Amino acid sequence: KAASARTILEKTFATDQTTRHGKLNKHTKKPVKQSTGMTLTSEPSDVTDDFQDESLRQGDTSKSQMALVIEGAALGHLLGDDVLEEMIFAVASSCDSVIACRVSPKQKALLVRLVRNYVNPTPVTLAIGDGANDVGMIQEAHIGVGISGLEGQQAVNSSDFAIAQFRFLRDLLLIHGRWNFIRMSKVVLYSFYKNAVATALLYVFQPFCAFSGTILIDQMLTAGFNFFLFFPIVLLGIFDRDLDKDYVRRNPEVYSSSRRNEHMTGRLASRWLFAFIFHTLTIFFLNYAPLSAAGMQTSAFDGLMSGANKNRPGDGEGGGYYVFGTLICNSLILTMTYKVS
Repeated sequence: KAASARTILEKTFATDQTTRHGKLNKHTKKPVKQSTGMTLTSEPSDVTDDFQDESLRQGDTSKSQMALVIEGAALGHLLGDDVLEEMIFAVASSCDSVIACRVSPKQKALLVRLVRNYVNPTPVTLAIGDGANDVGMIQEAHIGVGISGLEGQQAVNSSDFAIAQFRFLRDLLLIHGRWNFIRMSKVVLYSFYKNAVATALLYVFQPFCAFSGTILIDQMLTAGFNFFLFFPIVLLGIFDRDLDKDYVRRNPEVYSSSRRNEHMTGRLASRWLFAFIFHTLTIFFLNYAPLSAAGMQTSAFDGLMSGANKNRPGDGEGGGYYVFGTLICNSLILTMTYKVS
């Protein structure tokens, strides 16, 4: 029953699509070694690759990989014409890789623009260069990476990120890029969430003060609200790591969740919306229940304010208003801090 409940919760609330579909747990399975010394895993063996290689040798090219190699002279006749650009893009998109050689800096930029214009939905393009002839391509792409080397610093100065060697690109994308995207997603969603809870508490309080617009929390505490919660979310935005670096290197497929933008989807926003409603009501009424008899209340709610008895205006209760608002603020700060952790 526990396993089935866990599966239902994962399918409902998991951020990663592979987790919701029950595929991510394959990364946690340890290899099983038999007495013969062979290692058994859940991954497919190399037998399939042998059959594919044999089929290629026999002339079966249905599963072969294709590449497009094109020179700058040919691109000069194709780029700039809408019909020819659409045709060359259709051919290029059916290939596994495209190699453009002897192209000018302008043609490099136009190739990036070709991808941005004809791919639907518009993708996030990445351009990598190490020389001055790559500046136009780097500036045309959404993200530009410059490699510092013997060809100068022009590409580095025009790029968004700079690396010393090309092999550092794997860590930049799969590890640091993924970590930072998840961190920024959490910081953005949390910032909206904590301010929404603080504001919603004022609306929940209004029926209990005859909709007079009375401020629930003291202005001094309200002014320091964001200051108190500044440090936890900043530390989260700098140091948070959902997966270890070595694990991401062994399983690069976890990067696909960032490509699918699964950390800023409607599913995740609905989870924060549910937490916002639940925490607002919980913070208010868990403090209201024990304190309602001592302060913040008046018998006029049962008489004049409710319309039941106009001759019962109340007897002046309500001496614990400041205490009630301060406890609400303390509970709010503790809940927001716990949410960060």
